Amino acid sequence: MQTLEECQLTLLTIFPGICQEHVSKIYQQVSQNSDQLISYVLDRIEKGMPYPKTKKEDQNLKRKRVVSQDEEAALIYGAEDRPPPSLFGEILVTIRNILSNEFPNVPMQFIDNRLAQNQHRLFHTYSQLDEITREYNPNNKPFQKLKKPRPSKGYISVRVQEFLDNPTNVARNPDTAEAYRELQVCRKHSAKAEAARAAERQHLVEETENERRAQADGTMSECGCCFSDFPINRMIHCNAETFHLFCKACARQTAETEIGNSKYEIRCMSMDGCSGGFDNDQRSQFLDGKTIIALERNEQEAMLRMAGIENLASCPFCPFAAEYPPAGVDKEFRCQAPDCERVSCRLCNNESHIPKSCAEFGKEQGLSARRQIEEAMSAAMIRKCNRCATPFIKEQGCNKMTCTRYGCLNIQCYVCSKSCGYDHFDDKTRGGKNGNCPLFENADDRHKLEVSIAEQEALAKVRAEHPEYSEEDLKIRVSESVLEDEKQRKARKPAVMAHANRLNAHIANDG
Repeated sequence: MQTLEECQLTLLTIFPGICQEHVSKIYQQVSQNSDQLISYVLDRIEKGMPYPKTKKEDQNLKRKRVVSQDEEAALIYGAEDRPPPSLFGEILVTIRNILSNEFPNVPMQFIDNRLAQNQHRLFHTYSQLDEITREYNPNNKPFQKLKKPRPSKGYISVRVQEFLDNPTNVARNPDTAEAYRELQVCRKHSAKAEAARAAERQHLVEETENERRAQADGTMSECGCCFSDFPINRMIHCNAETFHLFCKACARQTAETEIGNSKYEIRCMSMDGCSGGFDNDQRSQFLDGKTIIALERNEQEAMLRMAGIENLASCPFCPFAAEYPPAGVDKEFRCQAPDCERVSCRLCNNESHIPKSCAEFGKEQGLSARRQIEEAMSAAMIRKCNRCATPFIKEQGCNKMTCTRYGCLNIQCYVCSKSCGYDHFDDKTRGGKNGNCPLFENADDRHKLEVSIAEQEALAKVRAEHPEYSEEDLKIRVSESVLEDEKQRKARKPAVMAHANRLNAHIANDG
């Protein structure tokens, strides 16, 4: 027997937005076991009786984050669609004088240019000038600082201070009073951001000192995944009886990999066969909100598949999933989650664009020629399960692939994507024959070849459709961060393989 709270949590995971009063009712009348309650709700759905949902207003009240008055004001003043001030009257002069007083080292010509770019909106211009002056670099300066700061316009400072001391004493011009309010929000927003930066700087100082002490005391620990040394406060551990330590970056990367494999459980990364996981207090140290939501979504899909629901389709904007006919029969997914309710295209996972095709929609949305090439290159490297369409990619191992999605476990060839057994490949010892798909090969070499072919084919197609594009226009540009990530990945790979080889040798010796 399970508690009501346990059943409510389980059913809410499986059936988004289900009314908790309804769960409490069937808990008392039907069963106190979540599996039986899930079956009961599914049976009613099949009979055309959907489960009652919590009202949208109630859900929004539960999920709405508490926003302070200062944050709300900053959002209002900083909105991109906020209308600019009137081009007539004192307000433009007031805004200009305010900025002149707040940034005395910045030439007025530069301030005027920024004001014009931002349609004379104070908050936008103040935020930009604040950032520019804070990050001012003499070697790459956006303007020449004034050698002598401008004299303060005392009357502006006095009027602003009078207004801040007594906001009910509205200035002679209502627009001027509004500008003073906006200035107050600008100052608070800037001060809050500076406090956050100061806290981050202090944290870095403390972490540097902490690492220095750990090195001096000999208390650094090795990550069981990347084998680098870290102070103990930068590490997390599994929940096995003999736990293993890992750095937070490796744990985060493992979680992202599991999400990509449609899994939701994060297991210990140790190579000694540890079956431990990570408790919630450890997970909270390396998982952010988006990652947690993605894991919960995978868990929900897994539970639905284990419940025996076939032809499962998911909303691309939230975790809601439901049984649907094939995409060829119904191209639209209509989300029933109360806090979403969006209609999406099941072919391209964008907002529904029926009756336009995905290609027409992409063209209307400004899908660049370069992006078409990039997507073709990505598609060439990514495989999909021929049974449930789960995407996957491999770095090493044989070409006999097993789908990682719960409830599927389909086996297919990495080369031709056909369902198979070992006799599908070229290994005679396993029932195959020469000329079949290779069982073992270098995955990087295959990916490079397939991506290159896809790039050339996409380039040829784009050039035929757009002869006006030059070679430079269609050149794929990769950011420095992506190049650095790839460099680190390649650097880690030999270490992981070496560790695996040492482990295999150790096992063989023990044997």
